[in-house]
Amino acid sequence: MRLALLAAFILFAFPPRVRADEARYIVHFVDAESARAARMPRSMTGTARLDVPRHVRSLAAGGELFEVHGGDVSRLAGLPGVAAVEEDLVLTATAVVDPLWKRQWYMHDPKVGVDAEVAWRYTRGTGAVVAVLDTGITPHPEFDGQLLPGYDFVSDAAAARDGDGRDANPADEGDWRDAGDCGSPRVASSSWHGSHVAGLVVARSGNRPGIVGLAPEAKLLPVRVLGHCGGRLSDVADAVVWASGGTVPGVPPLEHRADAINLSLGGPGACGIAIARAIEQARGRGTVVVAAAGNDQAKASTNVPANCPGVVTVAGLARDGSMAWYSNHGERVTLSAPGGSLRERGADDIVSTIDAGKRGRERPIFAYHAGTSMAAPQVAALVALMRSADPAIGVDDVTRQLVDNARPLPGACPKGCGAGLMDAGATVDAVVEDRARR
Repeated sequence: MRLALLAAFILFAFPPRVRADEARYIVHFVDAESARAARMPRSMTGTARLDVPRHVRSLAAGGELFEVHGGDVSRLAGLPGVAAVEEDLVLTATAVVDPLWKRQWYMHDPKVGVDAEVAWRYTRGTGAVVAVLDTGITPHPEFDGQLLPGYDFVSDAAAARDGDGRDANPADEGDWRDAGDCGSPRVASSSWHGSHVAGLVVARSGNRPGIVGLAPEAKLLPVRVLGHCGGRLSDVADAVVWASGGTVPGVPPLEHRADAINLSLGGPGACGIAIARAIEQARGRGTVVVAAAGNDQAKASTNVPANCPGVVTVAGLARDGSMAWYSNHGERVTLSAPGGSLRERGADDIVSTIDAGKRGRERPIFAYHAGTSMAAPQVAALVALMRSADPAIGVDDVTRQLVDNARPLPGACPKGCGAGLMDAGATVDAVVEDRARR
């Protein structure tokens, strides 16, 4: 099959939130009895039903999801035993030598590349699993033999565009929109964001034509959490629990716990209890959570889940090694990785796998995208290499090695880009040496 290379210059931003009459909130109670009482349906008749919060479901990491007509949160705050109420925010989507290897400057450029070939002296990710929580996955030769059975966590059937809610098929159905959709006046083609992210992690080496991911012998767990207009925070929280090996009611248990979860998504707001608890539980099970810092030219501390405790937060660098103009920044950033320049010349951006369809799937191709969404999966792939080199390395030790072995930025970042540029070679070297000393 002939694959085309499409020059697409896309920066993934965050659309407006949903309408007030669709408002959902996650409610936390002081005890199980209060939560159980709140879940009980109330007998109402006529239009009065609209004034009663509707219980949607219980979250896997704790908390009860309610829908409130008109968005009047006071009706929830007044329930007996309520400890906290948080908005169910809508989050969105914030490439051996292959024929396209020369275009993958972010892998091997001596100034700003991540030094992949040094890391590959030890491992290419064998035995490790990376979960990509995103728009889902599309068929592509780069993914042949690379995918584990994933899941679709998009609970809203209309947003999922597959005729139902949650199911065992994580296929990307397209996130295209018409004018007026998602609060935007502009028409937009499908991004195939999840597939682009996935290729940066596990694209196979040696196939023609093609690219190679940083961890081409790892396995990828595709988890769909974003659909039309983005995805609900509650769905993302449940997906984090599941991908890390936890139990989610109504969802079959996972056979292969992820070593790393990549979250190239986000939205403005504080880190709420539900997502923070899901991340904490994931870390407790040994899963490293990596998140894009965001593309708002703002402090990463203003963007969730990048601002959540325990998350490895990744800023984006331009082709010259300086902080990309769009990247979030600040003290909350752990380290940085190449994200592309988003300039007129697409080759200064990040090439990876997508579909050619403007709306639905058509055929596999490659495209240039830019954003912190492209930087984060390179760090998630490095975590896979680290776990392949030392399966016993702990979550906190992973972060320490990422920070300790980052190298100074080749360019300027006065607003804060964390420990520096991720260095796959030096980091895997250090992990191998530490394991040998044990």
